[in-house]
Amino acid sequence: MKNLFTRIKDQISADLHGLLDEKEQQNPISQLNYFIKQSENELGKVRGLIDKHYSLRTKFQVEREGSLQMVLKREEQLKVATDAGAEDLIKRASEDLTFYKEQAEKFAVLITKTEEEISFMHEQLNQIEKKLKELHTKKYDLMSRQNMAHATKKINETQHLLNSKMPSIDFNYFEKQIRDLELRVRSEFDLQSFDYKIDQLKKDVKVKLSK
Repeated sequence: MKNLFTRIKDQISADLHGLLDEKEQQNPISQLNYFIKQSENELGKVRGLIDKHYSLRTKFQVEREGSLQMVLKREEQLKVATDAGAEDLIKRASEDLTFYKEQAEKFAVLITKTEEEISFMHEQLNQIEKKLKELHTKKYDLMSRQNMAHATKKINETQHLLNSKMPSIDFNYFEKQIRDLELRVRSEFDLQSFDYKIDQLKKDVKVKLSK
């Protein structure tokens, strides 16, 4: 049992270190997610073993209780047989009494042993869960660093693009285009305004003449 927990803990620690030492061009987040999933599967197996141990302890307790009840029963029967002087029944009751006492003691030892093992497993489980939490924390740290690395790369690429293109951009040409556009708009506005005024004068003259 101890070897199982030790193997799982050592595997998580060793594989994590090996994982993070692999080539940089591989995706560390995907690898880490895969390893975390594997570790959580192993953790599920550990929890299953603990549950099985609880079931075993319950079974041992039931068996011990049954043996203790048989001890009481055979003690009463031995007294009855002894009082009656029934040698064959005395022998049978005595043998059974010894057997069930031994059974009760054996199951008591098994219960104690199982409870100690359950306590040990919970302690190891707690350590494994902490290691998995460390893995998740490390993953978030790597995700942040990876995102920052991508952002920095994109920033550098954009700056390089601007620095390489800026000298070739003729801003004087663009300014001239804008000025020409502004002049055309102003001229069109002035023309429209002049035409509008003339039209209004024509209407006014026509009204006066009609009177």
